[in-house]
Amino acid sequence: MRCNRASIALLMFVGILLSSVAYATEQEIYTMERSYYLISHIRGAVYDLQVNGLNVKKETNASPKSYSLPINHLMRTGENTITFNYAPIAGFDPETNQVISELHDTFFARIAIESMNLTTRERERERITLMDISYDSENNALQGNLKNPQGQEHVYETENLSTDGRVRQSNPHVIVNGIGTPLPTEPLTVSFTTPDRFPAFHWLDAVELEDTPQMRAELVAAYERMYSYIYNEEFDSFFQELEPVWRQGAITTGVGQTAMDYVERMAIEERIVPVRPDGRTLNPLKIPDNLDHHVEFMGEGRLVRILPHPVTWQYPDSERYSAMPLLFYKTPSREWKVADILTD
Repeated sequence: MRCNRASIALLMFVGILLSSVAYATEQEIYTMERSYYLISHIRGAVYDLQVNGLNVKKETNASPKSYSLPINHLMRTGENTITFNYAPIAGFDPETNQVISELHDTFFARIAIESMNLTTRERERERITLMDISYDSENNALQGNLKNPQGQEHVYETENLSTDGRVRQSNPHVIVNGIGTPLPTEPLTVSFTTPDRFPAFHWLDAVELEDTPQMRAELVAAYERMYSYIYNEEFDSFFQELEPVWRQGAITTGVGQTAMDYVERMAIEERIVPVRPDGRTLNPLKIPDNLDHHVEFMGEGRLVRILPHPVTWQYPDSERYSAMPLLFYKTPSREWKVADILTD
């Protein structure tokens, strides 16, 4: 079939237009109108707090602790879930010095979500309660508290936040800290919704992982690859692997729309080096010889990392060090990629 020049030009124009539309769709613009925070007041338990299956806080001390944790980077459009994976700690057995893991009168967990409006000078805040539970020793059961300690009724819906307040049992979970034996937990989940739009996690095609020697070997190889980029000062290669992570960071923290926006605003490139400007020096990659009790799964078994974190920098003249908490996933095509740099 013969085509004249006008037809060819039209086809070229349509091709360019379709490419532009595809690029625009891929690079959809997001505006963060609110910052979100997970508010927790918990006593008498060690726990992992998770947002949409990703750790936001790991607490290994059962003394009373309160946190206000930014969570925009862990949120998704529509319904979000908060999971409280906890192991109640009543004390220690004086004869064996073993932890007594059982509910007790001083246990409580109060969890809320707070948002702050970023579009107004007043920075208005909204807060809803997700969970307020304690132990009822008379009935030997958890109880939901209808009012807060000040005697006020809980708020479950505001203009931009809502929850049904239903606390549900969740999937089995163990707390891994990379030091002792993983600790089984009682997982409780509650959901909430917001009107804000968030970019989808780039790892949603991740396959479910099974803890096998082969999986562990592949995970170690992924750590070795990322470590080599730092050791050999190959920032371009490191950037290519982290581009979707840093783009998510730029959007959800409001510093821009691209990975490079995030890198420049956070001065990241100067930190992905063997020796940082403050003198911290890259340690040798630290992978335990035996990974039993060191492998932690998240995201319904599709994300994984090693604890303690293998990639670290040592402070000069100090035993202190800082870590890069890499989290990995495996694609359907069997590639290992970075899901996140997740601090908890």
